[in-house]
Amino acid sequence: MTTFNIGSQNAGSIENVGGDMVVHGGIHGTANVQILELRDRLAELKAEVDRLALPAATRAAASEALADAEAEAAAADPRPNRMRNSLRRLTGALEDGGALATAGLGLARALGGVVSLVALLA
Repeated sequence: MTTFNIGSQNAGSIENVGGDMVVHGGIHGTANVQILELRDRLAELKAEVDRLALPAATRAAASEALADAEAEAAAADPRPNRMRNSLRRLTGALEDGGALATAGLGLARALGGVVSLVALLA
């Protein structure tokens, strides 16, 4: 069996063939739906954080932590530990800035959705 590392592509099944191709046993593909959903949930979390009235230092720390989590989710092979550390930094910044206590349900749902998906990556 030969393995090809082609990178990121979106489709049910992709066959890159430069000539004749004979397939025995079918073509099978897999996708990590959790990663795609995680990226969507991170975008929702970012929107919730952007809505908050935060002190400048808190916003900067929260934005940096969130950007790190988004970058990790965009990586070819996201590392759950790095994402967890970024989310800890994010929640720490929001807690220090007083936002966790007053932010509301939208932030809690968005954060909970991201945390639960990161747990599935481990």
